[in-house]
Amino acid sequence: MKKLLLLLLLNVMVFAASYKDFAVKYNYETSYEKAVERAKIEKKDILLIQVTNYCPWCRKLEKKVLARDVVDSAVHKDFIPLIVNREEHTLPKRFDTPIVPVTYIISYEDDSKFSATPGYKGKSDFLLLLKKGK
Repeated sequence: MKKLLLLLLLNVMVFAASYKDFAVKYNYETSYEKAVERAKIEKKDILLIQVTNYCPWCRKLEKKVLARDVVDSAVHKDFIPLIVNREEHTLPKRFDTPIVPVTYIISYEDDSKFSATPGYKGKSDFLLLLKKGK
């Protein structure tokens, strides 16, 4: 039982570090407040990806979709990218959801205006989501 608990704890720690590594490698903000400041300065909407430590679909979204060059360039061209682990950071209440991953496109002009898309989306669906969000 102790070994199983240790293995589970190790697994959670590895997943927790993964979103931070992703954020550094792909130049995503990890602070909502900093993303809002940047968005107002650069006049770009925010693309917020909300993840958790235990979510395999979140890792799949990071590795199979967001890490693709075509998606990464589209994200950085039109948005301030932000990835937040809801187990580590608190977001405003309007972003509370039991579903992860969830993708929000938040207006830089008024951060209370946003659209939410729950669940994993493949590359082509994610690119369509980005086009609709512009």
